[in-house]
Amino acid sequence: MLILGVLLVAAVLGVESRIAEELMHKEEAPATTRKYLSAEESAALLSPSGCFHASRKFCPVDQHCRRLLPHAMLCCDVDAASVKEALSPELSSGNQEIQVLHVLNATLDVLNLSELNWRRLRSISFTDGNIKQVTGEFKMLSPAVCLNLSNNGVDEIASRALIYLFNLTTLDISQNKLSDMPHFSVRERDFYLNFKDNNEILCQSVLDALKKHGEHLKFMNTNSTFCSSSNTFHWFNTTELVSIIQVELIHELSDRCIEVGMNLVNCSCIPVRLELVAGKPPSFSVGVNCSNRNLKELPETLPPNTIELDVSNNNITSLKPLSEHPSYENIRRLFADNNNIKSILDLEGTKFIENFQVLSLRSNKLKTIPTYILSDSLDRNWSPRHVYLANNYLNCDCTTTRQVKLWLLSKTNNIPDYDQVLCENVPGQLVELAESKVCLQKKDWTDYIYYVIATELLLLFGLITKVMYDYWVYKTAGYLPWPASEMPKLPCDWLCE
Repeated sequence: MLILGVLLVAAVLGVESRIAEELMHKEEAPATTRKYLSAEESAALLSPSGCFHASRKFCPVDQHCRRLLPHAMLCCDVDAASVKEALSPELSSGNQEIQVLHVLNATLDVLNLSELNWRRLRSISFTDGNIKQVTGEFKMLSPAVCLNLSNNGVDEIASRALIYLFNLTTLDISQNKLSDMPHFSVRERDFYLNFKDNNEILCQSVLDALKKHGEHLKFMNTNSTFCSSSNTFHWFNTTELVSIIQVELIHELSDRCIEVGMNLVNCSCIPVRLELVAGKPPSFSVGVNCSNRNLKELPETLPPNTIELDVSNNNITSLKPLSEHPSYENIRRLFADNNNIKSILDLEGTKFIENFQVLSLRSNKLKTIPTYILSDSLDRNWSPRHVYLANNYLNCDCTTTRQVKLWLLSKTNNIPDYDQVLCENVPGQLVELAESKVCLQKKDWTDYIYYVIATELLLLFGLITKVMYDYWVYKTAGYLPWPASEMPKLPCDWLCE
């Protein structure tokens, strides 16, 4: 009996062990064979932004597509025919269950967004495949909040493809071969864009997107995202990659231009130099272009760190703000050609005249050049300084000829167009003007005294010579030549006999 009891207990324990083992195997069934994923697994596939992304381990074994959840579908390793065949029934207008879709490793020459019904999907992902072009367009009123087209080698997205995704808040086009930023809609909410490893995207298109969408456009992976400059871009002018952080700084610079009122006079701000100082955020030195704006005076204020100002081709008459307004104290290059500026006396004693690099005043209305204002700065040899004064018509008097002309000739390295400074009252170039043409004075009798003295000296010399000759003839020939022989004797002649 005891032996029988032991055997019975062993049999029961064996059965329980087999049941537990079977249950364990059932719980550890691979994800590819289970109908739906667990709550923990499904939570990991959906990001807080609403983007659905599944890994390859969840791909089905014997078919292209499977539902990971009642509302979530994953398709793997599909081509044009299989993706359409698998998705068309699932995305039909009568089926409202599928809300998120991830297509992994799709091989398509063209992804035509117009061929399938995406109207029910909130998250659409085509990743890690080989897709050359994205054409067509999403239909209006699509609820999609996330679109992921990363790592497909896409080189073109149709201009109208994404414009009707009004609810979109996250767009991932990273790791492709795009050269232009796709068009998308940004409503009054934050829009997150990831275009990392699209190094052929032009910086100008990124800047255009920032200008269009403003502060609502947020870039992801900013520290590792770059754009490509082009030879036609107005600042970068190089073929090197530019950090997206720098492009954002340029956009901020444009905003600062508007803040100080540059938009009121239709001036534009451009970055001139990137300042990188350890421990401080990057900043730009600013150039302001106010040329051809029909201005009658210099702008009242300039953005911080403005070092270059172009006000050419206006009707400006005075440079006074350079001596009065603090925002002008960092100016190093001033271009004020083709204006009505009559004097540079306003520059005397200013920080600009101490530190300037370029002062261009071509084709203005300067009548005189106070050389002492510019001489100190031009005489400093540690930094190159250039002044341009061509096509100014000076009042060329004797002082101008003697002083300004010599000053221009002595500063030819600093004044490249020294030979194009002209005279208003005497035709021609100042450096070619002869002093005798303008240095004329009224003559009086003292101007002739030297001629009188010279004449008297000549007459005296002739008289002495004649007397000596007459004396020599008288001693050798015994008679006096004419006219001495015709002269009457005087009472004192006996003294000579």
